[in-house]
Amino acid sequence: MEDDIKLVKEGFAEFVSRTGITPEPKRKYRKTIKFFCIISAVAASLVLGVFYFKSQLHEEEWVQASTSYAQTQTVTLPDGSTAKLSPCSQIIYPKSFSNRTRRVMLVGEAFFDVTKDPKRQFTVSAGKMKIIVHGTLFNVSSYLSDEEDEVALVEGSVEMHLDSGQTSILLKPGEMIKYDKVNNITERRSFAANYFKEVVASDGLQFNNERLADIVATLNRRFNTNIVIENEKLNSIRYFASFINDENVDQILSALNLKDDFKITRKGNIIFIN
Repeated sequence: MEDDIKLVKEGFAEFVSRTGITPEPKRKYRKTIKFFCIISAVAASLVLGVFYFKSQLHEEEWVQASTSYAQTQTVTLPDGSTAKLSPCSQIIYPKSFSNRTRRVMLVGEAFFDVTKDPKRQFTVSAGKMKIIVHGTLFNVSSYLSDEEDEVALVEGSVEMHLDSGQTSILLKPGEMIKYDKVNNITERRSFAANYFKEVVASDGLQFNNERLADIVATLNRRFNTNIVIENEKLNSIRYFASFINDENVDQILSALNLKDDFKITRKGNIIFIN
């Protein structure tokens, strides 16, 4: 658990470094909203704060919203757009968008519903990806601990760029791009866009050709549990599956294991897969 929280903090530090902005001294720091919860097996935390940063051009206020284990949260952005954060995710955005751009930074996963504004481009920076949004419903998954990042377009149009500048991919509704961060490879896939909206609305889960290792990471974040894959050969097995009926972790693992690909055992609070 602490490792995932650490990765979220590292993602924020990376954002500060990449954008060239630096925090103001503590005397200029204030928080507008802050909720405290204990991060434990049964409690999660959400923190919303306003932070002052200074860029080379001007001073800006940036808002940070975070979720912890087993927690989702819908954040309303300054222009009325929304971002539904999945567990262990963080979004950072200006308190007020400028007259020309609307930019946010994401570590983790979020489903975006972007308000149309032809005069101001909306962009999402996540890992090595920069997503230019032409509208309107799309999902971004970019956990630092996962080997693959993903952009899935439900409605409208988005364009995905990589930091290298050599890759620019325009998506149509019902298309997703998986970016293999280890091998620097992108893959375009199709999915049922209308059904995906149902998955999001029901707070469900959908795995579209997902590696078992990344599925386990998702389940650990979603259910605040500890699943360990003991046999590394199982990490790369891929699955297609959807869950919209409030299934628990045991039901999901059992459904994934219909072909007896692995064995599930419990020792105390730890679930082992081998």
